[in-house]
Amino acid sequence: MSQNVEFLVSEQGNIRGPMRLEAVRREIGGGTLKDPLFRMEGCKRFLPGAAWDPISDLFPSPSPPDAPEGVVAEALPRDLAKLDPQARDKLLWFVEDTDGVMGPVTGAFVVRGLMTGRIPISSGVSLVSVPGWIRGTAVFPAALEGATAIRKRPMSTFTCPYCLEPVMVGSTSCLMCGEFVGIAKPRLGLSRVVGLVGIGLALVLAPLLGGALSVRGDGRGAGVEIPSANAAPSPGASASPGSSASAATSAPADPAANALADSAPAAAKRLEGKVAAKIDVAADAEAAILLPQGHVAVARRVALDVVDPRSGVVMTSSREAQSARVIERVGGALYALGQTRIGALEPDTLRVLRWIEPRTQLLPGAAAASAGLAIFPSAVDRSVLVVGTEHHVEIARFRFGGAIPSAAAIDAEGTWAVASVADPRPRAYPDAIEVFAPLTPPSAQLVRHLSLGDPVAAVAVQSGFAFVALGSSRIVRVTLEGKGLLAPPNLSRDTCTDPAFVRAAPRTLVVGCRAGRALSLHAPATLTQDTRLELGSPVTALEVSPSGDQALVVTGAPSPGVYVVDLATGEPVRVDVTDEVTSVRFGKDAESATAFSARARRVWVLR
Repeated sequence: MSQNVEFLVSEQGNIRGPMRLEAVRREIGGGTLKDPLFRMEGCKRFLPGAAWDPISDLFPSPSPPDAPEGVVAEALPRDLAKLDPQARDKLLWFVEDTDGVMGPVTGAFVVRGLMTGRIPISSGVSLVSVPGWIRGTAVFPAALEGATAIRKRPMSTFTCPYCLEPVMVGSTSCLMCGEFVGIAKPRLGLSRVVGLVGIGLALVLAPLLGGALSVRGDGRGAGVEIPSANAAPSPGASASPGSSASAATSAPADPAANALADSAPAAAKRLEGKVAAKIDVAADAEAAILLPQGHVAVARRVALDVVDPRSGVVMTSSREAQSARVIERVGGALYALGQTRIGALEPDTLRVLRWIEPRTQLLPGAAAASAGLAIFPSAVDRSVLVVGTEHHVEIARFRFGGAIPSAAAIDAEGTWAVASVADPRPRAYPDAIEVFAPLTPPSAQLVRHLSLGDPVAAVAVQSGFAFVALGSSRIVRVTLEGKGLLAPPNLSRDTCTDPAFVRAAPRTLVVGCRAGRALSLHAPATLTQDTRLELGSPVTALEVSPSGDQALVVTGAPSPGVYVVDLATGEPVRVDVTDEVTSVRFGKDAESATAFSARARRVWVLR
């Protein structure tokens, strides 16, 4: 715990302070303080010591409250309504879980649980020593990527039998898929029967008609033809109205033109931020990514779909890699992360080339394509998995003495990897990093540990250095070279408030913040803040282009938007995307990207 924490102490009406953490702990341990109350900057109420994580171990553990029944408050009490992130994360909370009530846990733990989906967004939280339950999203409004708006939602729900999304008790139709979910079955009626028969015939006849037209190869039916997954776009499609997306994805017919395109420098390929296509996807879509031939891969809970961006038609659908919640691009392959295993996919057809069986739930990781490595942390298994991408096999698994990893980064050469870790206590948050060489077996090296005191929000690795964004609104640099113990950070600078993301580009460090509602660009050599972009809303997603000279930035409520930022000049360009976006992904090159909206069930293709 950071020793810079200071408390105001109230005892029998007398207020002292601010007192540093070590002084407070010394007086409590010596019995000098009897029945004191504490508050810190950013919190307007004095609370018992058991409510504060830095000193809670010196007091008896509080009893959990009963699970919420009926009405759950939508706002904190007035004197706690404007908690600063630093104070909020150090307070202890009880959380309503699917199995009952868990806790107490820190606010930082609740934020991480809401962001990763481990804590449902409909859950209630209760501050230790303060009676009553409050909606978790009201206390932590910026915790959800792409869903930062606060919406009233009753606690009682049931599962939709069609799309498996939660439905409010008393509703007769599912808000996600629109199907009837009432007690009685609706009457089909003649018009509904005719419509269902028509749709069935269309699904059967459309592929047959498309195959017949492709065999004839006359090229005149581009508007009707449904190409196969490996088919190149029709030359006539670029001349048809409304087919600007096809012109962007069509490959030149001249081999010499292909050679010139391949030899063009990566820096010349840039994303302009123009919307090339807008695709409505199924209600169970979880992620989207561009394929090399210009099609869009959509990960659903029951299948992986290949969608033509020009028409929105699902060209192929594979059920081999079901339940994939994340698609990661690793070199020339795609990795689909499921519940307990990873599928290495062939990029054109999404056919599973090989299964990797870690037998544990994995978090999104990082890759070093040139080194043929990918790493994935697992909070359940308390390890970091190292995958060799040449043969798609698990080559090592690193454990850190029971500490729980939450984020991981690897440099482009695969020399160093860094994981942020938390103490295994339930209320702990990541406040340390573990450094290891992924190419060396775990038994042949000393995994090095460095405690940073403050919460670790995000990590990045580049050129022998680890760059760590801390919850105290600072970014620090740690030198990784050498085989001895890790030295303390040799550089530290202020950044925007409540950082959530850090990405290392060749000449710039990019930091995205929630409470600060800003994007900060830092020089890697000095950590000096070159540019600060005030975006007006929390940064909820951040992606750097493969060429390293642009960034895609997503902001949430109250002013959701998507921006293309030139990292050399710091100039932002707002993209004409009207949905609240959940995630953004660049394509294999830097001139294309996708923006996925889970709420609107829509994919935007950008060129």
